[in-house]
Amino acid sequence: MNKQDFINYVFDRYGIEQNISETMLDIFADSLHDLIVAGYSIKLDDIGEFKTTPLFPNGLNAVKNNALDRLAHKNMVSFTPSKVLTEGFI
Repeated sequence: MNKQDFINYVFDRYGIEQNISETMLDIFADSLHDLIVAGYSIKLDDIGEFKTTPLFPNGLNAVKNNALDRLAHKNMVSFTPSKVLTEGFI
């Protein structure tokens, strides 16, 4: 399912106008992205937990190497689904 399919699903299921559904989805995705990039872990009860872990927790010796310096600040992201999501009950 792509973004437009999801928006159509929300319209069909809940009757929320597609432009409003798209805005809500964009706000959610942008906020999730911003927080993960900032290093936050996010737990949403009915969805699951997004955890961030530095790719190199102790850093890298990246003196005068821009590519390594950028890599040293990257995070890995893992997702653990909630029981509600995996069992199909809300």
